[in-house]
Amino acid sequence: MLFLSIISLFIGPTLYQWLCRRDFVAKAFDSLVITGLVVLMAFLLIPESWAELGYWSVALMLAGYLVPGMLENLVKQAAHTLHLVSLFLALLGLALHAMLDGAALTVGHGSATSNLSLAIVLHRFGVGMMLWMIIQPVFGKPAAFGVLGFVALATVGGYLLSDTVLGLEGDYALSVIQALIIGMIVHSLVHRSHGVSHRHG
Repeated sequence: MLFLSIISLFIGPTLYQWLCRRDFVAKAFDSLVITGLVVLMAFLLIPESWAELGYWSVALMLAGYLVPGMLENLVKQAAHTLHLVSLFLALLGLALHAMLDGAALTVGHGSATSNLSLAIVLHRFGVGMMLWMIIQPVFGKPAAFGVLGFVALATVGGYLLSDTVLGLEGDYALSVIQALIIGMIVHSLVHRSHGVSHRHG
């Protein structure tokens, strides 16, 4: 799953290029990814998170939903103003997000964790597309690929350091991380669908 999550991160920009050309296969594939994520979120992951954490799951999912928007604003500010502080904060946030993904991917047993791993892999398409759309027009392809590589390395880091993260509170830590990631994925779904509609309009 770790390998698939990294590959999907880099497939996102390619898919974006196809979408810009109104390629039917790419649009159908993108719709399939979104549909799969909606099903996973609505019928599997969100109910499981609620059962494990109750009202805390709502607060954590809300936090996870808000964080990507803040990161996107920081990346955009850094891209448009070349502000180094914004760029540093954005990269730090992206690294933490990727490390959470990587840590969650290490737990492969049980239907709940399998569903979460699949959702992480699918939503990385959107992450790759978002980063490419923001960075490539301003800094060029090398910089965009560099940021994607940085996120991939952070994911690997989270995967390798997962014992430290998840070992603190065991299953409870995983439940907290899962709720945060669910919020992040919901954010990517909402804003990705808007972006796709805007580009095709």
